[in-house]
Amino acid sequence: MTVELTTSRDVMAELTRHRLSSFCVESQRFVDAGGDIQFIRPENIRPGTEAFEIWREHMLACERAYARLRVLGMPPQDARKVLPNSTATRIVMKANLREWRHIFALRTAPGVYPEMRALMGALLKQAKAHIPVVFDDLVSPD
Repeated sequence: MTVELTTSRDVMAELTRHRLSSFCVESQRFVDAGGDIQFIRPENIRPGTEAFEIWREHMLACERAYARLRVLGMPPQDARKVLPNSTATRIVMKANLREWRHIFALRTAPGVYPEMRALMGALLKQAKAHIPVVFDDLVSPD
């Protein structure tokens, strides 16, 4: 099963630890993130809270710093250093069905990082809809 996901850089780093999978990750080195950079809000930071405002201000500051460095002629591979783990990235992930069952069991369990759990929970629901005979016995997170 092959899927394309959009997630934060830190969750992408966790996903790539599944060694029996293969990955194609969007490059920050060669892809200019110019314009509006997309950020993934951490699940535990709720809009309307002080924590959200602090996070949002920091993301905007990082986006401005990246844009200024690019205007100064810095290549994307150097300017990307100011981008945080919340920066959205696209990843194509491929694994056999046995490995996907293993990934879902690990990454949807209680206590898993909330962003990972939400991402894998949504993906598990889609997998159940498309291949129920393989995934129906797995429990989706709330």
